[in-house]
Formats: sequence, structure tokens, C-alpha cells
Amino acid sequence: MSKSKNPFCIKTIFKKIFLGFGLFLIICFLLLGVFYFDHKNKSELVEKEWNLRKIPIPLQIGTTETLSILPLINWHGSNSDLKMELGVSYLIKIDNHNILFDLGQNKLEEDPSPLERNMRLLKIDQNDIDSIFISHGHFDHVGGRRWEKENSFSFGNHQRDLSNKLIFASSALQYPGAVVKEIQEPSRLFEGAASLGPIPRKLFIGRIDEQALVINVKNKGLVIISGCGHQTLPKILQRVKESFSEPIYGIIGDLHYPVPSGRLNILGLNAQLLFASGSDPFKPISSEEIDSEINSLKELNLGAIGLGGHDSSDEVITKFKETFGQKFHTILVGKWIHIAQTFKTK
Repeated sequence: MSKSKNPFCIKTIFKKIFLGFGLFLIICFLLLGVFYFDHKNKSELVEKEWNLRKIPIPLQIGTTETLSILPLINWHGSNSDLKMELGVSYLIKIDNHNILFDLGQNKLEEDPSPLERNMRLLKIDQNDIDSIFISHGHFDHVGGRRWEKENSFSFGNHQRDLSNKLIFASSALQYPGAVVKEIQEPSRLFEGAASLGPIPRKLFIGRIDEQALVINVKNKGLVIISGCGHQTLPKILQRVKESFSEPIYGIIGDLHYPVPSGRLNILGLNAQLLFASGSDPFKPISSEEIDSEINSLKELNLGAIGLGGHDSSDEVITKFKETFGQKFHTILVGKWIHIAQTFKTK
């Protein structure tokens, strides 16, 4: 005769499992609470740092008669031969300089990388690039997670010789055989170009100091080129107003508007919205805030505006297109944006 299982033993086992799982959840919530309040405290410190910033004397950076921008890496493309990805890179041509703005992501560590492939197809020679401008140190702007971990950057899997390039970064990045100048405040780079200087922001995923590129186009005004827009548009506009006497003519690049959905989803969560926009996951940026910022741009009477799909949803891009009409430039990999053109581009 077989013995039946003791129901009290089964109840005891389930009780222990239930208590253990409950204890695990309590510990997780406590750790999350500690992390959240630490984030809030650090956010307040960063905001205080911003409020105590030194207001510079308006910069005199000269002008350029020409400005053309070629997206090399972004979310949308002009043809299927080019590689698109969740990253950013632009070639910026002004009178006497060819500037590479950021270096994409190369998520799959391809060789050649999407950036290298697109440069070859678009007939962009690295030797013609004299300057590299890195908006911030996130992996999708420095060429991949490997280079982010090494506090460096790269066109692809192998670091090229960049010893003859002017390199500007918003944090202390390093590169073998090259000098990387860390920008710490609004600064003139060369004739017609400046850095807006790093603007600090405490994201839920950590602190970031991002800079934007400023080009002063003769008889037009300032064109702001943004990598991600982590700084937030209001702070970008405030810094421009403080640092320059010229009016803003245009804003080209990427701003953090992943509403209603972004390009990076982790376990079904809109990671760009929850962890890299707004003040925290419980207060992400809203459609109402985006509408308010669009209105602030309308008040500037801009001559040109372009928004990439790296950080902004298709819905927001459509809203910008409808709002700004012919002044709006769709950012497509391989399609030139000519602000002031006096030279031929292929």
C-alpha cells in the first residue's frame, strides 16, 4: 500500500516559496527605491550646476559662406544600398573645413562598419575630413559599445590614423596617436564654427554632457547641429542666446522625442522614452511638452529645420513637417541638406 503525500509538507513548501518570492520582491523594490532617490538627488545637483553656470561673453567666431550637411548614419535612408542604423553621423562642409559629426553605432561590429560602407558608396574620403566633432560619449555616437567602454571612438572595428585631425569631444575621450581636445565651455573651433559647450543632464541611465555644433552662416545666422538633444531644447536655446549675438537661422539633427514610441525597445519597454527622456521613468517627456517646444521654435521664425529619426518617432517627424512646411528638411542618409551652397556635391 503506497503512502500518500503529507498535505502539510506540500503546504509548507509552497509557503516557503511564497515567502521567498515575496522577500525577493521587497528587496527589489527597496533597491529600486534607493536607486530612484539617488537619481533624484543627483538630478538636483546637476540642475544646480546648470543654474550656477558662468555666462560667457558672446563669442565672435566669424562666418562661413557655405554650409552643406550630409547624413552618413541615421534611422531613415535615401536608398536601400546604404546602411541605416540606430546611430548618428553627419558630414558637414563649410568654407575651409570638412567636419565629421559623430561616428554611428556599428551594433553588429561589421567590417566595414555601416559608416565606412556609406562613406565609400557616397565617395567620402577620410583624407578629406580635417575635423571630428563628437557630441557625447554614448555608444551610438562613438562607433559602438566597444569604443564606449574604452572611452574612445572609431570609424569601424579598427582605429585609423587620425593624428592629422582636429578632434573635439565633450568629455575626456582618448584616441591612440591623436590629440582629443575636451571642450568645457562654449568655444570657437575655427572660422565660422563653435561648440555650444557641454550641457549636463542626469538621465536615469546616468549623467551625460552633450555638446552641439554651431555654424555661423553669412547673411543668415546660426545653424545648430544636434546629436541627440539630451540637453533638452530649452537649454540648447538658452545657451545659444547667452553665447552668441547672432540670431538662430536653423536647427538640424536629432532631438529626444520618442513619443509615442522610440527606436529602442527592451523587453517591450520604450527604453528611449523611459530612461533617456524626461526627468525619470515616471515623468517621461509628453506630447504636450513636445508641442510647447515646437511652438518655441515657431517663434524663432527659422529658415531651416531638420529632424532625424534616431531619437524621434515618425509621428513627431510628421508633426514637424506639417508645422514648418518647406523649411523642413527630411534627414535621410545619403541626401544632402544645403543651407548655403556654392560648391558642387555628388
